[in-house]
Amino acid sequence: MKNDKSKNDKMKRAAAELIVCIMGMAALTVLMTAFGEGAGLFAGVLAYWIPCAVLIFYVLKVEKRPLSYLGLKPVRMRHILDGLGLGICMFIVQQIPLLLMKMDYSVYAMMPDAVYIVVMLFYCIFCVGFAEELIFRGFLLKKTLDIFPQKWVCVGINILFFYLIHWFTMQHTFGEFYNLATNVVILCICLFRKKEGTIVPLVIAHGFYDVLTSVGLPVFAYLLK
Repeated sequence: MKNDKSKNDKMKRAAAELIVCIMGMAALTVLMTAFGEGAGLFAGVLAYWIPCAVLIFYVLKVEKRPLSYLGLKPVRMRHILDGLGLGICMFIVQQIPLLLMKMDYSVYAMMPDAVYIVVMLFYCIFCVGFAEELIFRGFLLKKTLDIFPQKWVCVGINILFFYLIHWFTMQHTFGEFYNLATNVVILCICLFRKKEGTIVPLVIAHGFYDVLTSVGLPVFAYLLK
């Protein structure tokens, strides 16, 4: 009876934490959308790092857990290589079907700019990749596993949360939803299969994939013109 009460309390707390975390991310997303492109790169960095700082503080000071609970563990060379390889696999799996569907990438064509490419590389890995993996695979996925023992249910919820948080920045096309859902499934499977429980390869894979799609593809489309 006592164990059942403890389990119910744990589930209720996990559910409350999920709601608060999502609401916080949603609020930041709305603010960034309201500011628009005029918000600048610095505001974008803050929009990712602020929730990360709050989350890390909560885990360390409130839950009294180590950073390893969030999957933040020492970086190894194999993590970097695994991340780059996973990012390439994600790119192939997600973009080839769209290419076969004859998606027109010329509308995203962009002239090569070395400075912009370097800036976006750091931004995609250390801001977007780091923040989204820390929050969604490092924290939210663990909390949903406290509520639902079935991993496939937790992955489905992760997809839903990930989609909702990108709601205001998406055009809601099939291609976007396919990419987002496939992204989450691949990253979750990778995390489940790795016994270390580190999110470092996921951060690198996520950031590298974003660089390939947001910079690599547009530059390639420009060069094909």
